[in-house]
Amino acid sequence: MAINIHFFRENSLGRLDYSKLLEYFDNYPNFKTYYSEDEVEIRYVDKEFKSSYRYLITKRCRVNQIYKLDPAYTNVNFLLELPILIPTFIAKEILGFAQKLCKEFELVVYSDTFEDVRQFNLVELYSLFDKTRNAYIDEFGLQNKIPIDTEKLSEICKYQRTVDSLREYYHNEVDVNYCEPLIDKTTNEHGISCTWNFGIPTVFPPHLDYICINDEENVKFMVRRADFYAIVGKYLEEIVGFLPDMYILKAKKARAARKTINKLRKFAIVDQNFKEIRISDFIDR
Repeated sequence: MAINIHFFRENSLGRLDYSKLLEYFDNYPNFKTYYSEDEVEIRYVDKEFKSSYRYLITKRCRVNQIYKLDPAYTNVNFLLELPILIPTFIAKEILGFAQKLCKEFELVVYSDTFEDVRQFNLVELYSLFDKTRNAYIDEFGLQNKIPIDTEKLSEICKYQRTVDSLREYYHNEVDVNYCEPLIDKTTNEHGISCTWNFGIPTVFPPHLDYICINDEENVKFMVRRADFYAIVGKYLEEIVGFLPDMYILKAKKARAARKTINKLRKFAIVDQNFKEIRISDFIDR
């Protein structure tokens, strides 16, 4: 399910330069362009969230009842398919990019719920996304998406998006690992995990439920958050001023924390039924 946001251009501005439009997308490495007989697909693949969405340039108009719209504007056969069963954080990023696109190419927008073509309004389009998503979920359910608190999911997403900058901030001397959402295939127990390479200085993301420990013999086991922090917590330092519930194990304390390995093993949980899922499999409610 997606919201189609169609792009229009004021007639007095002349034709849209599609070659410049495609060059614009080429400047963003996550966009890949695919050509077929009937359309050009510009797909964004988000490696950090393991999700995707797309823009389309089409041969034919896909706007319903276009004859009712202001004739001062021309449909340029260019549209965004905005997925609705995604975290709000991702939707805001997608709409933020679309806003820049409209400014760069002097575009306006139309959706089937609008009475007419209008200027891009980020607040208005986010409201459309939110209302459409809620209505769809009320009618069809969550479609295997996992509900999670809005603020919590936003903070997890923000962390995930800033992993590279955090690595740079710590001069690559501290492990900053991505969040790894997990779900138990039998019980549906789910949560956020991250990997700790035992004894290595590490940043621990916000809102962890599990810690996957990779010991010095490359043997992996998993413990629950409460048990991990009860044992290792005294070696951790809270990171203040970025996101809540984030901690760092610095180099000196990481060496001292090595003596906790036997205690941690006593709290290892059976994790054979856990499988990795995507952050985009969560949805804020």
